[in-house]
Amino acid sequence: MDGGDEARGLLRTAIGDGRPPLLLTAAGLMFAGGFAVFLAATGQFLPHDVWYLGITPDELCALADCRVVGFLIHDRAAFGGALFAIGGLYAYLVLFPLRRGAAWAWWILAASGAAGFASFLTYLDYGYLDTWHAVGTALLLVIFVVGMVRSRRSVRPWRGPLSMVADGRLPEFTTLAALGRATLLAGAGGRRSPAS
Repeated sequence: MDGGDEARGLLRTAIGDGRPPLLLTAAGLMFAGGFAVFLAATGQFLPHDVWYLGITPDELCALADCRVVGFLIHDRAAFGGALFAIGGLYAYLVLFPLRRGAAWAWWILAASGAAGFASFLTYLDYGYLDTWHAVGTALLLVIFVVGMVRSRRSVRPWRGPLSMVADGRLPEFTTLAALGRATLLAGAGGRRSPAS
C-alpha cells in the first residue's frame, strides 16, 4: 500500500459514516457560541465591529448612557448562547437518533443547516462581513455538507421530510390550538424588515 492509499484510507476512516464531520460541525458551533459569549462577558468589540459601526466603543458609550453598547453586548451573548445550544442539539441528534438511522434526525439537521448557513448570507446584504467569519463559515459548511452526504447512506429506512412529524403526515389545522402552533412556527421563521 503506497502513501496515497493510506491517505485515502485515513480520510475515509475520519469521515466514516458522516457522523464525525457532523460532530465536528457541532463542536465548531459550540466553540463559536462560547467565544461570542466570552466576548460579551468581557465587553469586547471585534475590529470589524468598530469598522462597521464607524465609531469606537468608548465613543458609542458616550451616547445614550451607554445603552447601545449594552444592547450590542446583550445581542452578542444571545447569539452566542443560541449557537452553543444549536451545536449541542446537533451533537445529540448525531450521537443518538442519527446513529440509529432515524430519518427525522437527518432531516432536522438538513433543515437547520440550510437555514443557518443561508442566514449567514445576510452579512453580505448588510456589509458586515470579515475574512475570518467568511473563511470559518465556508470551512464549516464544507464539513457539514460532507457529513450530511455521508450520513444519508446510513439512514434506514429512508423516509422523506415528513418523517419530522410524528405520524409521517402534515397536521390538520382544524382546531384553534393547531392554528396557534402553526402561527408560532411561522413567526419563529421571522422576516427581515425593509431597509430604511
